[in-house]
Amino acid sequence: KKGKTIRDMQRVIFDRANGPVLVLAVHLCGTLSLRAISLFNENPKTALIVLKPCCLPHIVHAKRKEVFTVGSGGMPFHSFAASLVCARGQFSGTWKGPPRFHLKPKFDRWVQNLHAGIDPGPDGRKREETVSLQTDGGFQNVYIWGIRAEASDLVALP
Repeated sequence: KKGKTIRDMQRVIFDRANGPVLVLAVHLCGTLSLRAISLFNENPKTALIVLKPCCLPHIVHAKRKEVFTVGSGGMPFHSFAASLVCARGQFSGTWKGPPRFHLKPKFDRWVQNLHAGIDPGPDGRKREETVSLQTDGGFQNVYIWGIRAEASDLVALP
């Protein structure tokens, strides 16, 4: 999550990889989804990202009037106001916050902005897919895929 950790991952994983790297990011809470997208966008060796976002970013980001930005190639690629997607509450064994169905519109905007932030490069592809696994009060059933053109022959998107 921290800058040093991202730099260490670059050095230990991406710089040493002999072939394509897959970013599998399942059940990422809050802003960790943004970090996963940055890993994909900023590392040309990443052939594929599969992202299943979970919890929304905490309301503190909106109170500070932050703007989330995902980069690509060292440049900003997609930005959006934290207030569009942040919410009160947290899950610690049980949900403590507003009724979860109130959060669905924010989650939908969160997914749309995460999807927009993925840069698969020229001729690359990305998509969202809903797989209904959480049915009892949950709505976080969206998977976001991104694949670079040069890896298209290795993996077929669903």
